[in-house]
Amino acid sequence: MSLLSRLRRLIARPPAAPLKPAGPMSETIDFNDPAVARDPYRHWEALRALGPVHHLPASGGWMVLGFDAIKEAFARPDAFSNAAYGRVDAVLLGEDPPRQAATRRLVSPHFTPRAIGRLEKVACHAARAALRPRFDAVRGFAQPVSRAVAKQLIGYDDATFAEIEAVADAAVGEVMAVLIAGLEPFSPRAAIYQRLLRDGEGVITEAEARSLVRLLWLASITTTERVIVRCLHCLVGNPALQQRIRADRALIEPFVEEVMRLHPPEHVLPRIASADAELGGKIIPAGAAVFLCVGAANRDPSQFEAPAELRLERGSKRHLAFGSGIHHCVGAPLARRVIAAALGELFGYSPELRAAEPLDALPWFATLNALSPTRMEVEA
Repeated sequence: MSLLSRLRRLIARPPAAPLKPAGPMSETIDFNDPAVARDPYRHWEALRALGPVHHLPASGGWMVLGFDAIKEAFARPDAFSNAAYGRVDAVLLGEDPPRQAATRRLVSPHFTPRAIGRLEKVACHAARAALRPRFDAVRGFAQPVSRAVAKQLIGYDDATFAEIEAVADAAVGEVMAVLIAGLEPFSPRAAIYQRLLRDGEGVITEAEARSLVRLLWLASITTTERVIVRCLHCLVGNPALQQRIRADRALIEPFVEEVMRLHPPEHVLPRIASADAELGGKIIPAGAAVFLCVGAANRDPSQFEAPAELRLERGSKRHLAFGSGIHHCVGAPLARRVIAAALGELFGYSPELRAAEPLDALPWFATLNALSPTRMEVEA
């Protein structure tokens, strides 16, 4: 099984009792195990207490858990390559320096403050249109908002967008390769595709431009969708938090930051060791799979007081939910504005948000790199 397949394997079983490994935790714990993936936080905490970097034979690679060690790995793309993402996108996400910088320069003009402002308005309109007295936080709210923004960013017409939505819906629960293959025919029909080819003449090929369009779609919908759902999950379970934010809308932004810190859209960012490399006091051999566990780093007690608590007063963007270094998410400012805009519309619509079903009975998407409800009925 490939690294990306391991990262995205669907897990559905409920959490089990605490593990009692027969040998050292670093040799026996398996983050692909359903019981572990459904509640990884306590396992990360226990493992990190033994050191920031561990070889985990059961999970198939090296896991980096400490905040400082992960920041160091992000800063060393020569030693820890993004090639693990090659099957998703080999020209930006899966590329290393120096070519990665040239490709990033092609994409960056689509995320200027003016462009983000236009897309924020799209998010507001989509959120208002989606709101109902009762709705599914995933398919009824987060998806329409994130997809509407992606449509506008990429420049799909209505007919193409309808086809893409059908493909995306059909690929739910499938491995990422299924969705990537389904999106392939639509890239040349995007307005941004022709602009990338024009601006990137001599820099990228047609195949690489198609790859970038796919990446922009995947990144746009995945990040915002998961974080919006996680925000709602936090809110419906905490009426006092709702009241505090409703009384002071300026708290929406620090709330979003705390949710992203505690529940990043991707818990684990994969790398491949390009050569033997020292990290956190361990020598990681060339060719090894390396898992940068930002979900653990964002709860590192050496960096965050009471790291498991959601504290609006932190007001910090020091978390690693969007990565760091040269691969820091180029769309991070857009994601922040879109999520905040959607929540603002939600607070304006309803005086109180309530869960329409027990939160402990929700279905979850739980893998080594992601943990999020797949359905959550909300009454507004």
